[in-house]
Amino acid sequence: MGWLFPYSAHHRRDLIADRIADATWERNSDRAEVQVVTLAHCYRGGRFSGILWYVRQANIAGVEVDRFIACDLLKYSGDNGTWGYKDMDEGAHPYFYSCPLKYLELVPKVACEEWRAGVRAWHARQAEKRKTRAARC
Repeated sequence: MGWLFPYSAHHRRDLIADRIADATWERNSDRAEVQVVTLAHCYRGGRFSGILWYVRQANIAGVEVDRFIACDLLKYSGDNGTWGYKDMDEGAHPYFYSCPLKYLELVPKVACEEWRAGVRAWHARQAEKRKTRAARC
C-alpha cells in the first residue's frame, strides 16, 4: 500500500478530522445500515510527520460486530503542500509501538499478539526512561 494525499488536506488537523470522522453507509448485500464510529484517537509525532492512532467500532443494523485498532502514518509533502497518510491496522503488524495501552483494553479481540507485546514493551521502556531521568534530577 502506498501513500494517499487527499487534495483538501492542507492542514494536519483537517486530515485527522477526516480520518476519525464517523461514517454510515448501506451494505449492498442486504441493505443493512453499517456505521463505523471512532471510540478513541490520539496523534503522536512532530511538526511534519507522526502517527494517528485510533480505535473504531463497526455496527451493522445497530449491533456491534467489530472493534479494531488502526494507525495512520502521517506526513507533510512540501511538493504539493498537503498532508498524506498510509493506513494500517493491528493485523498488519505495524512496526510502530506508541499506541496507548488503553486501546488494547478497548479492543479485546487480538489480531496480532506479537504487535501487542511490542506495544507493552515500548511502554515499559518509556516508563523506565522516565524513572531514570527523574532519579538524575
